[in-house]
Amino acid sequence: MASVQAGLVSHTAEYKFKMTRSDQGSSVVDATGALGYRFEKVCDGWITEMQQIMILQGAEGAPINSAFSMTQWENFDGTRYRFRMRDFLNGTQVDEVVGDAKREGDGGVKVTYEEPVEVVDELPAETMFPTQHSIQLLARALKGEKFANDLVFDGSGDRPTNRVAAVISNVKNEDRKADDADGLTKSPFYRMNLAYYPLGDAENGPSTEMAVDLAKNGVTQALRFDYGDFEVQGTLDKVTKLPAPDCGASANTK
Repeated sequence: MASVQAGLVSHTAEYKFKMTRSDQGSSVVDATGALGYRFEKVCDGWITEMQQIMILQGAEGAPINSAFSMTQWENFDGTRYRFRMRDFLNGTQVDEVVGDAKREGDGGVKVTYEEPVEVVDELPAETMFPTQHSIQLLARALKGEKFANDLVFDGSGDRPTNRVAAVISNVKNEDRKADDADGLTKSPFYRMNLAYYPLGDAENGPSTEMAVDLAKNGVTQALRFDYGDFEVQGTLDKVTKLPAPDCGASANTK
């Protein structure tokens, strides 16, 4: 685990999305979008920021502009997690979730929400946070493991806790066409096929399925979202390495 963390590279990335499949009868006949992403090591943990815009075109009517904004901070040992998520529809904010999650002494996770309402939730001890989960997946991939099944909390939407089933490919190398002055896409990657089963509602099947080409250095080289009756592909357009934090003599070396 420590070696996986040490290999993660702080970076920004830009992705472009286009539709790759639309089933007959789907309410969405075209989709385009973009995603801006920042993953950065700071002195006390990892910061993740994401802004996604998706323009969905139905068979009739005007296109729908759907946007999502996320900011997360997670400490190195996966015991504390702060999050803010916002959803927008045609430029108007329609939802916001703000909260803090902390692993208690007994191992259980206590989530304290500030928005949209002040409420406290308790989660099982096995619950992971997003960066911790990505590190675990990479650690398994490096060991040659092909399957994983983890409980993950990210704080988003009305189903923030999911049982995530993963199928992990063998290591891959592909010639990526991204603007990549720092050579970050030269790192080998593993294709992670992920299915999200909401906690307490797994019998109805996954709410979301996606594939992530996750490199050993932590850079996502490609994305695919399967929404059931249509699918979109995210292609890495530009990636840039960020400098290491200057934390002085007390710098966390994890």
